[in-house]
Amino acid sequence: MDVHEGVNRLIDAWCQRRCLTALREILRGWPIEGGLTDQWAEGLDALRAVRALADHELTDSEREQLEALISTTERLAFR
Repeated sequence: MDVHEGVNRLIDAWCQRRCLTALREILRGWPIEGGLTDQWAEGLDALRAVRALADHELTDSEREQLEALISTTERLAFR
């Protein structure tokens, strides 16, 4: 899964539905520019914060996508 594409799709959906908590949390660590480990770690923290704080705003499909993005980002952040 391409992390950039996946997160951008989620952001678009959250903007349309005005999922403000999810947007607030993801934008703390997004976008990731470059491939620095610290930036990937910040992105991972933001994804985890969405899971923890905005779960009530997510659809079942978005929860699945979020889990896949967290898994992929963990590998990128801690390679």
